[in-house]
Amino acid sequence: MIGLIVFNVVMLLLCVAAGSRIMPMNLISIIVEGWHNTIGITSPGSDKMRMVAVIWIASTAVLVDGVLFMLVYFTKMLL
Repeated sequence: MIGLIVFNVVMLLLCVAAGSRIMPMNLISIIVEGWHNTIGITSPGSDKMRMVAVIWIASTAVLVDGVLFMLVYFTKMLL
């Protein structure tokens, strides 16, 4: 439980850092281009890098939370 809370706090802080001017643009650009190249889709323009980084981080947090919720929910239903 503590790990999940820590994960969500870290993801929230990453969203704030990527959305504001705290995280440098070249670091965001490298990370977003790496994600897009891994999946095989084109990278966005430099004017939308921050927004795309926030969307990726938020989507990851929602997916992880949803999967863990479903795991706990269905496990409790079986017991």
